[in-house]
Amino acid sequence: GASGLFAAITAARGGARVLCLESGSQPLRKVRISGGGRCNVMHDPATWQPRAARELLAARYPRGAQELIGCFGRKEASSSFSPTDTLEWFLAEGVSLKLEEDGRVFPESDDSGTIIDCLLSAADRAGVQLQLGTKVESISADPAGAFEISFAQRGGEGARSLVRCAAVVLATGSASHALAQALGHEPSPLRPSLFAFRLAPGALLDASLAGVSLQDAELTLELEASPSPPEPQHESGAPEVVKKKKKGAPAARARGPLLVTHRGVSGPSALRLSAFGALPLAETGYKGNLLLNACPHLQPAEVAEELLDFTQGFHRLKQVGNISPFQGAIPRRLWRVLVANSASGELEAAGDGIDPTKKWEELGRAELRALEERLVRLRLPFSGKDSNKDEFVTAGGIRLAEVETRTMGSKRVDGLFFAGELLDIDGITGGHNFQSCWTTGFIAGGAAAQRVLDARGGQSAAAPTGLAQRAS
Repeated sequence: GASGLFAAITAARGGARVLCLESGSQPLRKVRISGGGRCNVMHDPATWQPRAARELLAARYPRGAQELIGCFGRKEASSSFSPTDTLEWFLAEGVSLKLEEDGRVFPESDDSGTIIDCLLSAADRAGVQLQLGTKVESISADPAGAFEISFAQRGGEGARSLVRCAAVVLATGSASHALAQALGHEPSPLRPSLFAFRLAPGALLDASLAGVSLQDAELTLELEASPSPPEPQHESGAPEVVKKKKKGAPAARARGPLLVTHRGVSGPSALRLSAFGALPLAETGYKGNLLLNACPHLQPAEVAEELLDFTQGFHRLKQVGNISPFQGAIPRRLWRVLVANSASGELEAAGDGIDPTKKWEELGRAELRALEERLVRLRLPFSGKDSNKDEFVTAGGIRLAEVETRTMGSKRVDGLFFAGELLDIDGITGGHNFQSCWTTGFIAGGAAAQRVLDARGGQSAAAPTGLAQRAS
């Protein structure tokens, strides 16, 4: 994967002999399909401000934010790798990058193959020995501080091989923790992250509105049970967590673009909410309610005022279903559904609403209040999740309390290092997960190489002592 090969490149450039064992028949498969095949390689480095590191990382990483502060900004170059460093690394390798309006950074070619070719070429030039289709059967550490790795080609062809090395970097991804467990590291529970919400039958936003989007929406998560809420995040766009006091209390909220799909809702706001609420959502079986505010740029009283003005001003004789005070923010298809289902009784029930052909001046107070509620607090029951085709992220992994983040080294086994999604680090959409891969891979690879050099005791680079790199 991305972090494994990046660690291998860094270690080899640091003077270690590197054997990279890859289980698949092709390397960097996830890089190839990420971002719809374009590879969102990172987020805009101009948004990275070291002085605001704590707030920025809290907004971008539901898990691992605190530990990444130093990884992104230590004074020692060997133990940190910031977004600015990432940009400079790829530019130095000849990759032209482009910045999109939402802060995502892609190769100028819009082809993930550009990133793959860059990494494979860098690995080859550095002398990394990449072995594909390899199943690592065991890793053992001896009292002298060396490792013995047993591996064989997948499919049963060929004899088992053994290699001894001074350091091991595990970068086996979010789905494979067996090797780490065998070495004494038990991962925290694994849960899906970055997913779309599947709305329950009867929800107001159904397949008839598929493709409708809001550029600015706020979603509040309301769970059916009362698990412990996610860790509080308050600054720089992080979902605000509201501690639950009783069943039905809101757990978290997130703001950003929203997309209606054939089965529910997706888009940055929904994905961000799913990331920060990944653990409690799993505990409740992905059931609850989303409360949609379609006008988060206004206070509820301001929404009410805008509606009242329409009943008295220039548009008072126009039909409610044809024009709204929020035409630049709310698509017409969605507006007509909200109007038709703005009942003055139980607001969550789709039923008799406002006649769309009614004139604005004919609306009464109860109808205006109902419409205001639909705009700022539309309850959307959900009963499941759907995967997001551009992101494949898991919450959970090797506990960071067991890792020295200055080196990404194990606190339990000397010479063992970790990188990438194997760790209990995950970010929101926009290139943040790849950034944590580059950062942890760079730090782990550099520290592993230093251990190899120390073990050499002054031997030349051709000495047999080296680094085994296990990448999923």
